[in-house]
Amino acid sequence: MLLNKFFFLSALVIFLSQTSFSQVIWTVPAFPTKYDDVTVYFDATQGNRALEGFTGDVYAHTGVITSESINGSDWKYVIGNWGTADSRVLMTRVSEDLYSIRYNISDFYGVPAQEEVLKMAFVFRNVTGSIVGRSTDGTDIYTDVFSSNIGLFITLNSPSSGDIVITEDDSLYVDVLVSDTADLQIFNDGLQIYFDHTDRASFYFHPPSVGLHELEFVATTDTVVQLIKKYIVIMQDEEKTNPPAGSVNGLNYFSDSTYIFQLYAPFKEYVFLLTPANGFTADTGFQLNPAEDGSTYWIELPRNLFKNDQNTYQYLVSDGIRVADPHSEVVLDPNHDDFIDPLVMTTLPPYPTGMTQGIVTAFDTTYQSYDFEVDSFIKTEKTNLVIYELLLRDFLAKHNFKTLEDTLDYFVKLGINAIELMPVNEFEGNISWGYNPSFHMAVDKYYGTRQQLKSLIDAAHQRGIAVILDVVFNHGFSQSPLAQMYWDATNFRPAPGSPYMNVTPRHPFNVGYDINHESIATKIWVKRILSYWIEEFKVDGFRFDLSKGMTQFNSGNDAGLMARYDPGRIAILKDYADFIWSHDSTSYVILEHFADNNEETVLSDYGMMLWGNINHEFNEAAKGFQSDLEGADYTFKEWDEPNLIAYMECHDEERLMVRLLNEGDSEGSYNTRHLPTALKRVAAASAIYYSIPGPKMIWQFGELGYDFSINRCPNGTISNDCRTDPKPIRWDYLQNPDRENLRRVTESLIHLKINYPTFSTDDFVFNDANFYLKTVHLNHPDMDAVTLVNFRVINSDINPKFQYTGTWYEYFTGDSLIVTDTQKKITFGPGEYRIYTSERITPPDGFFTRTKDVAFLTTDFYPSLVTTQDWISGTLSGTGRSKIESISISDVRGIQNVLSTFYSLGEDFRFQLPDGMIPGIYFVQVRTKEQIYVGKVIVQ
Repeated sequence: MLLNKFFFLSALVIFLSQTSFSQVIWTVPAFPTKYDDVTVYFDATQGNRALEGFTGDVYAHTGVITSESINGSDWKYVIGNWGTADSRVLMTRVSEDLYSIRYNISDFYGVPAQEEVLKMAFVFRNVTGSIVGRSTDGTDIYTDVFSSNIGLFITLNSPSSGDIVITEDDSLYVDVLVSDTADLQIFNDGLQIYFDHTDRASFYFHPPSVGLHELEFVATTDTVVQLIKKYIVIMQDEEKTNPPAGSVNGLNYFSDSTYIFQLYAPFKEYVFLLTPANGFTADTGFQLNPAEDGSTYWIELPRNLFKNDQNTYQYLVSDGIRVADPHSEVVLDPNHDDFIDPLVMTTLPPYPTGMTQGIVTAFDTTYQSYDFEVDSFIKTEKTNLVIYELLLRDFLAKHNFKTLEDTLDYFVKLGINAIELMPVNEFEGNISWGYNPSFHMAVDKYYGTRQQLKSLIDAAHQRGIAVILDVVFNHGFSQSPLAQMYWDATNFRPAPGSPYMNVTPRHPFNVGYDINHESIATKIWVKRILSYWIEEFKVDGFRFDLSKGMTQFNSGNDAGLMARYDPGRIAILKDYADFIWSHDSTSYVILEHFADNNEETVLSDYGMMLWGNINHEFNEAAKGFQSDLEGADYTFKEWDEPNLIAYMECHDEERLMVRLLNEGDSEGSYNTRHLPTALKRVAAASAIYYSIPGPKMIWQFGELGYDFSINRCPNGTISNDCRTDPKPIRWDYLQNPDRENLRRVTESLIHLKINYPTFSTDDFVFNDANFYLKTVHLNHPDMDAVTLVNFRVINSDINPKFQYTGTWYEYFTGDSLIVTDTQKKITFGPGEYRIYTSERITPPDGFFTRTKDVAFLTTDFYPSLVTTQDWISGTLSGTGRSKIESISISDVRGIQNVLSTFYSLGEDFRFQLPDGMIPGIYFVQVRTKEQIYVGKVIVQ
């Protein structure tokens, strides 16, 4: 393969062979080959110094880079069981902070004879792996292994590998080794600065001028070898010039012939653009200009430098740090892009293999605008919102924007008017929930292209569906340029003085690295990202993950202290909301907040919506236990506006069906752990949930009674460690009549909510005083309504407290009820729910969702009253349960009608009466292989 040839040649071409560790490690012999015995020394005072002063045992974790490695960081033949006291890699303490280990390279790693070893790779750890010694920038440590076919080598300890940039007043330290005593000559820009017959030279050298320079090292015995190292000298104080008006951080399509690259990098002395045009090496012609603010750097370059797949770049900032653009719209990741759909990758330039390492930015050579069909989308009023939260990875087998676009009609049928996408910007790895973000403006290629996302949003808008992005600004991860540019490798965390991140988190719920939102740099960065998604993609709003963490108040590990009223946090969130609304006054701003109510009230009054977690309470109600559901009612919080997005389920909580099937209550033959019954219990909970005014949210497949645990592992076991692992995708649920019935109940409830102002009224009373019997009374000039639910597992009498006497209509059955006594109690079966309206209305497609249960027994059956529109469900009891072969219906005269369609699952079955049946008594015969079951129904 071509890549292997590249690695093999790099081992042979001596002028490319350099050490890469600045004496964190060294070897004896200094130029080991694959078949040598080697002693590796590790100096804990160098590199990130994490193990400096450590007194316990130190272990190596090591592997090799070989001709079969796919890139320069692809370890092979790894030795060391992480987190254990592995004697194979126990280091010998030579002295304080100095350790060694000795082995034969070929035998130790077990590298096949035909495979070349190019480098040894290391990190060092304590026994648990909680303390890890790495190179200065926190990366792995590498040292060369040399080919036994070449007898003379040159290697540099200083200048080290990578980009060397010094100021005009600095001196350059030179430290060079030769594998044998030789005539060693060193030239700077062709002028000799050193000569001796030696195997090592060390000295300081003061470069003559500003600009790009070249050191040449030549060693001569009976052969001649050469090594070349370039470095740059920059001015101490460069003239500051501002970028052209209107330019923004990131890439600017400034004119038809030029680009402007702009980076906001406070406290950095220099910035260079690295790109194929300069071989991804520092070049004075690509040094960015400092602006007058001392933090902005920019450069204008001709477009013809980036033709023919040359449109990739990184920035080189002070201290030799290479990063992709924090405002990248697309990134190339050499470690994860092999798993991306090839059709997505064909839209992008190739990774600049052999020129650089790490993530690079890719960009379009011409600006590609998208012609939206819907230029100005009119969003649904907040109180009518029904949001469908989804994770593309676990929602669709192809997990891409294109397939989601093809699925939009499913949401239309269900009545959804907004979809909320869990993070789709680039995050670490491919398989993730997305809350480990690295590039907040780049569309994650795992889900598709930028154009496909725009097409999805446009198609959603054509169907009246808003698209809300879940964004993560509380924290970043180490892959983020914001972290890498200001990094403390010794402690593997943000460095003190970082303009973006706190050294340690300010609150107990932090993951990754806590972002400082009182910093000007952070505010500039966040607002640039928000404006990009609004202007470029026409997104309709944002859900701010862990918004309560966006504070500089240090609550330590005290969750209660963190939740208290925080004026600084309120100011931050108001500032971001104002910025969003300055671009689109109708944008949704949603907070995952969970702070004390006095703070949430302020944010709600300002126009933001806030998540309300009522998962536990609805779980208890559905299971048949006492519960308080008042947290679903914004008026209970004494808010003036219906800005509470209370939810029964979200991605962070256990599924209702999981709890029901494992923990539900029962009484006699009524058992909430029975699948059809559990699904009806979710329907009952939904009746209350959708009847309480305010925006609503469904977590994917909740409308079908998804019953795989949030902690399910890929092998089917349950563990907290598997929370973010992929979960089964179950569109086959639609084929199950009981699950389909729940979906249709949900559809019918959403139909009520979004089509009848009654269900968005501010004149309502949610009566939650009874632990089991729940009622919602809604009043509106157009129509009044009453929702009644019995969450007990036994029959219960509910006082409906109708607003007035007269005729009321039950929504699901179409039955009318003449009310002469508004306080007369109505008997409800276990889990039964009803919605009465003062005007007759019909569910979508005329579908009546109420099902009648008929117990089919070998003896002692009882009649049940049904209508011709009812679905009838039953459960076989007794012995000989097996697959149902047929179901037939006979009238009292013995005339039989065999049903052509019925649904069954084990002993559970479901059917609908055939067309044309007249009122009367009928006998239902259910035939299995072993026996026949008979029941009686009365059609009215």
